[in-house]
Amino acid sequence: RSFKGYRWRYLYKEVEPKEEILKKYPYPLAQLLANRGFEEPPVREKVGSVLSGLPFLEEAFSLILSYGKRNKPILLFGDYDADGITSTALLYKTLKRLGFKRVYPVVPERDSGYGITPKVVEGFYKFTNGEGGLIVTLDNGTKEVETVKRARELGLEVVIFDHHTPGEELPPVALVNPKIEEKTPQYLKDLSTVGLVFLFAKRLEREGYPVGANDFVDLAALGTVADVSPLSPINARIVKAGLKKLNDGKTSSLGLKVLLQKLNLKQVGENDIAFRIAPRLNVFGRMKRAKDGLEFLITESEEKASKLYGEMETINRLKKIYTKRATEKVLKVAQREGADRVVYADREFPKGILGIVASRVTSILGGPSVIFYHDEKNNILVGSARSPEGVNIVKVLEKLSHLLERWGGHSQAAGLSLRPENFPSFKERLLKELENYPIEPPTLNIDLPLSPKKLKSNPLLVEILKMLEPFGAGNPYPTFVFEDILLNFWKTKYGYGLLFKENGQFYLNTESEKQILPYYYKGKRVRVVYTVRNLNNLQLQVEDLLLLN
Repeated sequence: RSFKGYRWRYLYKEVEPKEEILKKYPYPLAQLLANRGFEEPPVREKVGSVLSGLPFLEEAFSLILSYGKRNKPILLFGDYDADGITSTALLYKTLKRLGFKRVYPVVPERDSGYGITPKVVEGFYKFTNGEGGLIVTLDNGTKEVETVKRARELGLEVVIFDHHTPGEELPPVALVNPKIEEKTPQYLKDLSTVGLVFLFAKRLEREGYPVGANDFVDLAALGTVADVSPLSPINARIVKAGLKKLNDGKTSSLGLKVLLQKLNLKQVGENDIAFRIAPRLNVFGRMKRAKDGLEFLITESEEKASKLYGEMETINRLKKIYTKRATEKVLKVAQREGADRVVYADREFPKGILGIVASRVTSILGGPSVIFYHDEKNNILVGSARSPEGVNIVKVLEKLSHLLERWGGHSQAAGLSLRPENFPSFKERLLKELENYPIEPPTLNIDLPLSPKKLKSNPLLVEILKMLEPFGAGNPYPTFVFEDILLNFWKTKYGYGLLFKENGQFYLNTESEKQILPYYYKGKRVRVVYTVRNLNNLQLQVEDLLLLN
């Protein structure tokens, strides 16, 4: 058993690159491509006619231009997460460049629930004094059939940009969502909402409108990485171009400029977006101030951006404290019950941290977890569910849908709500259902055997690996294995510092304070798995290790 309990999978022993790939690329790159199921690096992969493949794009194009040119009110209704606020900001900036005056960007708070509601529609109708207007929903709307019908009843037009899985009935409006048509290429279905909006800006540019779509590719990259969208060809191009813009100091947002300066990020990588930038943008939405996250991206005042940054950091520190306390509380309950599957409700947990807590609990215990916040004002339990590989939590919830008010999500992450009186029955039945899913150790995929010493001494090898960038969902960081003597190790704030005889010093992050490296590892030969998190400065991180003698 390895230190972290992973099941190691040596991909280079299982996957054989095709002959034509080996002829075209050096072996290390060919093996990495084969391990990911690629035949070409993502940014080199050929793609078809992108804009013509998006359903309802032309209808959305005509409607938005029509309302803007006639100086009619346009409501941009986004979502409170990073994809929602970046797509709202990108479309707002695009329409302002067209000279449209009456564009109103809005994002809801978590307490209002996900998606546009009849209350929002009726509020916008009153705001227009019956003049009529256009509602553009961003990162929501695909399942809000009745709300859209209500908008149409009031004489309002609706356009939807969204990437979520559709229900059985579609809203009867221009719905720019690649997932509503089976024939749509997968690389388009992999787009996040901000990617769809970026392509809309490109469509405007193709018709001669001077919007400067590429100026906003940094926002598109940020939302794409934050939403963990697979880095298939279109997304890979967006992220690569966005990173270049950020690293050239040409960000389209004063807020982002301030953030990069304050974090001292001179060389921004995918990892920086995922773990340093996106969590800070998300923190406003998690702690009931989503509108400030949007304002941070669209403000044209550096003073306002700096003020919001300071508030962001304060809220982020609070979020970390709340998250740590909540996670420890849930783990104590699980330990007391001897459980690796958890269903837990609490009145004190901020709604915005439920997903983070569920993710951490699942990571530590290995089994699915569902964490609820009791919204006493509306007398409802709102929850986030997370599950390990091999457990499709959405399909599990589907079997209990009669007990739920709302639910939906992805195979390993879902949101749900239910009435308090249904909680005991839901918990009992869910835990019973989960007994049908044995909890397997998480898998750690290993690309190739390669020591850090050899990697650091071979600049050509580093350049070969760079051909696979950018890294992210669907294209993970390169992962290698080597053997060495572990001379010494010491406790750090987030895990351990490790000193190896041949390969020098590295760091190993741990999931919890209870994950303790045994003293008898010192002086022993170990097998080590590490990832390359940044090829520019060769930022390496140990993921796991196994005692050999």
